[in-house]
Order: sequence, then structure tokens, then C-alpha cells
Amino acid sequence: MINKVAIKNEVTLILLICTFLTLNSFRVCAYTKIEAESYSTMSGVQLENGNTTVGWIDAGDWLAYSQVDFGNGPASIFFSIAKNSVGGSIEIRIDGLSGTLIGILFPISTGSWTIFQTQQINIDKVTGIHSLYFVAKDITGVCNIDYFQFSDTKIHIPNWVLSWSDEFNGTTVDESVWSKVWHGNPDNGEIQFYTPRTENIVVSDGTLKLIARAETYTGQGPWMSQPVTRNYTSGKIESQGKKTFKYGRIEARMKLPRGNGSWPAFWMLGENLFDTGIGWPLCGEIDIMEHSQVLDNISGTVHSQAYNNIPQVTSSYIINNYDTSFHVYGMTWSTDQISFYVDDNTYFSVTKAVLGNSQVQWPFDQPFWLILNQAVGGAWGGTPDNSVYPLTTEIDWVRVYQDISTGIDNTTSQNISFKVFPNPATDFITVDYPENETSNNLKYELIITDLVGKRLNKMEMVSFTTNINLKSYSKGTYLLSIQQGSKLLKNKIIIKI
Repeated sequence: MINKVAIKNEVTLILLICTFLTLNSFRVCAYTKIEAESYSTMSGVQLENGNTTVGWIDAGDWLAYSQVDFGNGPASIFFSIAKNSVGGSIEIRIDGLSGTLIGILFPISTGSWTIFQTQQINIDKVTGIHSLYFVAKDITGVCNIDYFQFSDTKIHIPNWVLSWSDEFNGTTVDESVWSKVWHGNPDNGEIQFYTPRTENIVVSDGTLKLIARAETYTGQGPWMSQPVTRNYTSGKIESQGKKTFKYGRIEARMKLPRGNGSWPAFWMLGENLFDTGIGWPLCGEIDIMEHSQVLDNISGTVHSQAYNNIPQVTSSYIINNYDTSFHVYGMTWSTDQISFYVDDNTYFSVTKAVLGNSQVQWPFDQPFWLILNQAVGGAWGGTPDNSVYPLTTEIDWVRVYQDISTGIDNTTSQNISFKVFPNPATDFITVDYPENETSNNLKYELIITDLVGKRLNKMEMVSFTTNINLKSYSKGTYLLSIQQGSKLLKNKIIIKI
């Protein structure tokens, strides 16, 4: 496994401290930082780092803290953890090993068993004094713990709504979204020629297939100065110039090939790549999934000008049946964090607070386009074994979700009582407002944009009830803005089903 992040992130909260220890009990105020080694009893764990942290926490191990005062009920717990593996969880229970479950911690890799970072989880409300139990599950090496601390702050839990998808249910690639790459001068030491032929790109039986073949091919793509001959061909599609995304939950369900020379990837590049003075890596790159045949692991990586190769911001995940079963590879992307997951198991996160907020450090506050490819050879593919070719990366679907739990109904202080219905809608949506709410003879304007800000429609309300035709819109999530003059009165998320 590789991990090229070595950044320590410590969070110190100044909170009321009122602790006292007895021989068999530990009582705290609800907001005291509690050192993990201050347990009342335990099973299976060991102390490390001069007895200042708890380590060797494996499935079946547990820690107990007696007489913990939850006060009026904290909303969450901060854990300071270290981890250099993926998987595993810690159940948080009260009043016994099989007592009430109030939360589950899924530790995220920090890149080292000695690099501690804080991770916050929400818990069910508990008041008063209880015994507190941490019970490790699933794997050997769940995590190391330095301390934990209650908090009144609650983590925002997104409400993900599908805004766009390609289910690959047809017989051809949707070229309003994707371009088939035709290029024979690959990077990273790769040795394939990407072609748009059906020998390399196929949509059939509900999946997209990118097929790498051991064959001699000579061609000259539109970006090539002269013909080139390669001994391997393969498939690659990208949405550059056609479809971009900014923030959200982006994932693909894929089955990957096994065989020397294989290097499939699902990734994104910044929209400003070709702007004057930008280029790569200043534009930013997000590798949602790469499979290295050399390392035999899945990795998630971000590239920027400040963090590109040395140091590189990456981590990995092991799957044994990637070639026989479909798995979901994805990321969640917000203004301040990108997290990578496989089958909903988050294994790596990067934050703006740690990497920095300048363009060279965090170029991820702009639209990016999608890329799917099956490379051959290169540093991570290795030397091809022709006996296993052709090799196929199979994609069941690509889906993009947006969080509608915030900004669903963002109204100005005027609080104009517009009504938008039905929502979700199929063919039409109606915008209605009372007649007595006109003012200054200014007309109301209705503007519909997609969730990356592209304007799709603009119209005036010519009566107190206006119908908007959604028949030409794809299924997904859109933003309806209502303006009067230059003043924004309301934003409303609308959903086409």
C-alpha cells in the first residue's frame, strides 16, 4: 500500500474541565477531553507512545469508561485517531458491551499509525451519567486512539439527490455528453493508442465496455502531428467541453480487469486546463479511482501544483474480487473536503484546511469534467502479458448527486410568499404568488440553472401564475431563481423526475 500524505491535523477545543479519578471509575463533565488511556477497564488493547495512546485495537477488543457524565446531551464526539489501513469500525455503546448503540465510528486512514487526526461523528442524544463502551468490529487494526471529546456541534449530514446519470442502457455512447478519444501519444509511460472504434468502445447489455487489445495499430488523431504505430489499442471517453460538475457525490459502478499491463481509471480534470497560463497540474486533477496492476490496489488521489508526485496526496484500498464483481467507486466533494470511498467505505479524505486554500494548493473550487479510460502499461500498469488480452473495464453506470439539505429554500428578508409546485415534477412546474405582492411596477424574472451554474432558461412572470415546461429537461436537480430587477428574492431547488 502507498500513502504519500504526512500531514498532522490537530484540533484543540477549549472546554470546561472537571474530572476526577477513582480506582475503578472515571467521571467527566460532558465537554472534557478524555484521554483514551484513562479507561476503567478494557480487553485486548495495548498502550503506546509512552502510555499516552491506545493501540492494537482489533475486532472484538473494547474499552470501557465508567461514570461518564453526558450532561444535557452532546450532539457528537471528536476522536483523535491514527490509522494506516482501511475498514473496521468502533461501536459506541452505553451501559454495557451489548448496551444501547448511540453511534458508530468508521475510522479513516491518516497514512500512518503515528499520525493522529480528528474525526467527528454524530451520536444519539444521551443525558445523565452512564458507562461508555467502545467496541471494535470487523478487522485487525481498526485504529489507534489518542483522546476523544464530546461536542454540542453536529456534523452536517447531506441529503443526496440524483442530479445526473448515464446508465449506459442504449447501444452507443451518448455523444452529447461524452467524446471518444482518438489519440496515440499517451502520457505516464503508457503504450496504448486510444481509438473511437467499436473494437475498443462498446455499449451493450446495459454497460459501457472499454476494451484493451494487443494489436498493431497505426493512426493519427486530431491532436497528433503525425501518424504513430502502437502495439496496443484501448478505449477512453471524456466529457470535456460537454458536461462539467462542481461539488457533489460522484460515483461509478465498475468491474475491472486483472492482468499485467492493466491500468483503468475514473478521474476528473479542472475546466480551466486549457486557459492561458494554467495547464496541468495547476488546473487540478481528482483521481476517483485508479487500479494499479503493479501494486494490485485501488487508489484515490488529488493533484495540484503544490501537491503533485512529491509530495503526493493519495491513499489506497484493497479489493480482492475487483475483476469478478462490480463495485462502486466514488467521492464526495465539497468546498472544503474531498473524501474517497469504495462501496460506501470511506478510506481517505483531504481538506482545504490542511492542504491550503490558494490556487496552487486547492484548485478544486471550479467545475471539472469526467474521464473513463483503460490504459495499458505505464508505471502502474506494468509490462503487459499478451496472453490475457483483450482486457475489459466494464462500467454499469456513472451517477452524480447534489446535496439539497442546505439551500433548498433560500429566501431574502422580504419573504415573498411564492409557491412552487408540484415538486418533484414531471412535465410542468407552476410558480404562483399573491397579486397584492407586486411593487414598484418591477416584473419578476424566473431563471433556471443546472447545479454548476449553467443558465438553461429565463422568463418573465406575465401573470400571477406561471407554468414552466420541463419536458425538454433531463431527469435531475435544478435551481430556480426568482428575481425582481437586480434583487434575488428566492432560490428554490426543483427536481425533474
